[in-house]
Amino acid sequence: MADKQRNYEEVNAELEALVARIEDPDRDLSTLQADIAKALELIKWCREYVRGKNEEVGKLLEQWQ
Repeated sequence: MADKQRNYEEVNAELEALVARIEDPDRDLSTLQADIAKALELIKWCREYVRGKNEEVGKLLEQWQ
């Protein structure tokens, strides 16, 4: 799983690179499964990160009401 110390931009850049490799019609198919599995891990990490940030913003907004 992606390291929690990484930032969103780094993880997103890694995910974009993986997607480009997955979509490459000339790619070596022997690593396709591993690339897809890694991409799914990164997507999960991003979703959790964004969910956490949404909760933080929600708490801040509650303070203004």
